[in-house]
Amino acid sequence: MDPTVEVGAFMADWGATVRPGGGAPFLVEADEFGDNFLNYHPAAAIVTNVEMDHPDFFADRAAVLASFERFVRGMGEDPHVGGRLLLAPAQDSGASALVERLHDWPGRILRYGPGGEITAADVRLEQGWTRFKLFDLEFETPLAGEHNVLNATAALVLARTLGAPLKALVDGLRGFRGAGRRMELIADTAGVIVFDDYGHHPTEVRAALAAARQHVGERRLWAVFEPHMYSRTRLFLDEFSRSFTDADEVVIADIFASRDTEEAMRATSAAELADVIERASGIPAIATGDHYATAAYVADHLREGDAVLVMGAGKSYRIAQELAQSLADGVLTRPRSFDPAGAS
Repeated sequence: MDPTVEVGAFMADWGATVRPGGGAPFLVEADEFGDNFLNYHPAAAIVTNVEMDHPDFFADRAAVLASFERFVRGMGEDPHVGGRLLLAPAQDSGASALVERLHDWPGRILRYGPGGEITAADVRLEQGWTRFKLFDLEFETPLAGEHNVLNATAALVLARTLGAPLKALVDGLRGFRGAGRRMELIADTAGVIVFDDYGHHPTEVRAALAAARQHVGERRLWAVFEPHMYSRTRLFLDEFSRSFTDADEVVIADIFASRDTEEAMRATSAAELADVIERASGIPAIATGDHYATAAYVADHLREGDAVLVMGAGKSYRIAQELAQSLADGVLTRPRSFDPAGAS
């Protein structure tokens, strides 16, 4: 269909974050922060979830819901989707609350995923591939995690609504390798795998770690997390404490302050987050300092066969890059201050 697409991540196949196309569809990844998505008036929209976030802008969950409602009520119309079309996940409580607010909205609402009007069947989360059935066809994707089955379902439903051929959808999903900083493979060398991911909300952390576990199987999995903003970390401290259960080791880098005020920066710390994670889950967790110190700590404790998932929205990608360089330089074969081989 040759769409024009604008997203918030680098796409290797395009060599950019934007794909200019000659076809009619225009696809944009929208962001609720600062009510930015209220500038868009699409005829069709996919809402993947609705949760409290961005406490430096939204006062509470009700404010987030009100913003999403304004977005939907501001949608335009197009006959290709029957006027207005909203796709929302059936099992997301925030999306359900949004739908309740839209009882008098003139558009069509389609709930997708388990419990919805259309859902993937026979889902198989395998190491290397995710497979499922939809539209009486077999689909497969190299992307891991239940969240990517939901994402794929919504994308496929909308593409089919717009008239994309089914075979093209099967081939397209199979060939899509994902976006930059979304479970991006940074290194697979010296017996260690390193992934980089943009996840920085508790729900994203849980989903990314579950996907990483699907990818790496029984390997020892390190979760290396740079919290994004003191205000978010403080707000979600309890949720974060339960978000790392798929990891075997947790390392917390310094919090990336971003837009935080000095007052907000006194609200919590990386050490406090590491402490609540270890107390809640029993998983070893440690605060290690800036991204250089964090990369050095992990490199010093890695052993052959490990997997590392680096997460965050600030400078965390530098941790992944530093680890990749350390592995390329042969860190596993050099004398280290800590001997992983001798650890119990």
